[in-house]
Amino acid sequence: MMTPNGPSRSAGGMSKTAVAFLFLFIGLVVGFFAGIGATKAGAAFLEDLASSEAPADLVHTQRYVRPGFSFKYPGNWRVEADPPDNDPDHHVNVESPGSCMTMIFVLDVPTDPADNVQAQIDGFVPRLLSAPARTPFTTWGKYAGQGMLLKGKLLGVSAGSVRVFSHANDKRSFIAVEQCYDDDMTHVKPGLELVESSFSFSP
Repeated sequence: MMTPNGPSRSAGGMSKTAVAFLFLFIGLVVGFFAGIGATKAGAAFLEDLASSEAPADLVHTQRYVRPGFSFKYPGNWRVEADPPDNDPDHHVNVESPGSCMTMIFVLDVPTDPADNVQAQIDGFVPRLLSAPARTPFTTWGKYAGQGMLLKGKLLGVSAGSVRVFSHANDKRSFIAVEQCYDDDMTHVKPGLELVESSFSFSP
């Protein structure tokens, strides 16, 4: 899984404590997967997850709508946004039938996209990816910002990638994190692209 380590600064509607709490939860998720990945049984578990994908259903798409943002997702994917672990207005996981996903974090303050991406990288490397290849990019959907594609073996088990992006305007910001195994990308990529292309972020 993924771990945003936190935006570079907070102001206005979200306190430093609130930001820290949000990213502490994600850090715990990373710790759990790193722990199971360290054992043979855990590695087999992760491989089973990676093998249970189905083609993204783009015929019966669904839409997730909140006051500050919205996006479409495949009909056979699900959104995990319920409290207490997630906040439907600020943190949602868009999950494929197997183990791939997009995580979206919306912050009610402007934060530095480059610092946000670096914080993500610091959380992933080396805990999730030991020595990934890195490719920068500057757009996600219709938004400009800072991004980094990390490719390598997820938890040392199977080849995969983590793609991190952050955008900010003068009032708010968001972070998007995608994770997928390479073997599943043929089935999953159209779904990831649907979330990305349809994502709309209100000023």
